[in-house]
Amino acid sequence: MGYLSCNAESAIATCDSHYWDLKKNRTTPKTHRNFHYSDLLSATNGFSADCFLGKGSHGSVYRATLDGGNLIAAVKITNFSKPSATSQTENEIEILSRVRNPRRFVNLIGYCSHNHYHLIVVDYMPNGSLYDALHSTTTPPGWSRRLRFASQVAKAVHSLHSSNPPVIHRDIKSSNVLIDEKGRARLGDFGLALRGHVEDVRVKCTPPAGTLGYLDPCYLAPGDLSAKSDVFSFGILLLEIISGRKAIDLNYSPPSVVDWAVPLIKRGEIASICDRRIGRPSDRAAIWQLSVVAAKCVRSRAEKRPSMGENNRLMDEWDPNPNVRLNKSRSLGGLQGQRLNA
Repeated sequence: MGYLSCNAESAIATCDSHYWDLKKNRTTPKTHRNFHYSDLLSATNGFSADCFLGKGSHGSVYRATLDGGNLIAAVKITNFSKPSATSQTENEIEILSRVRNPRRFVNLIGYCSHNHYHLIVVDYMPNGSLYDALHSTTTPPGWSRRLRFASQVAKAVHSLHSSNPPVIHRDIKSSNVLIDEKGRARLGDFGLALRGHVEDVRVKCTPPAGTLGYLDPCYLAPGDLSAKSDVFSFGILLLEIISGRKAIDLNYSPPSVVDWAVPLIKRGEIASICDRRIGRPSDRAAIWQLSVVAAKCVRSRAEKRPSMGENNRLMDEWDPNPNVRLNKSRSLGGLQGQRLNA
């Protein structure tokens, strides 16, 4: 298992991806390594099947052994002949050159351009994606791990939104959450991310994009973009974590996890949405709190959704560390008293 999963839904641009020239006025800080193609070729054993990790939204991903075995990384390779993929690659380099957090993001190590290829070298995540953990394993994570993952992703998204200028990820989903060697969930794949304030010309001119099932229904035109679009996607991710169901699954009716889960949450039937593969949660109050946060995040009107700062404050009222008991000031009865308005 490695950097990306090839099983999740694919990211899409919902209108012309060349509406804005992503190459314009680009400068990349010289804080990352510029790799030689021959070194990356050797490090991936000629991009062999043995090193293949999967396909991301804009290229194939390979495990690379560099620096005499002292550095294990993931290499994403994109062909210049695919303009949209090239633009996403250049955008990911641009974003990751300016935001970095060793605990929250899958960070950029370096890059390389060679003939018809762009290559990005990023942190290697040995424990695969959250999508794999929830949907592709026979032993899905238990409740304490799920609570930790939810809290860690919330902090990652909040870190993006509170940076200066802010970053809107635009493709938050379980396959873009990778699990590192310490079992921490980190946010990756910044190919669709936008850096800047929503009133900035570039942000206002970039067409809507995202992944079906996670895509904010309010985000229909460039001018609709806000940080609340990420909040909606985060809410879908929380429902996925709680229920173990995919964002859209045609094996169920309704197929949308939102259409199925939110009415149950509003009726207080939290047990009905909990993943039955792992038994009842020991901290029912924490799961209730998480469900309330999720339902608020996927409200149909963007202005009624909480900010990621508010989500963090709500989620900090319980500690996801299994060795620390839930804050006793919060009771299940008190949480059940919360009402959710559409």
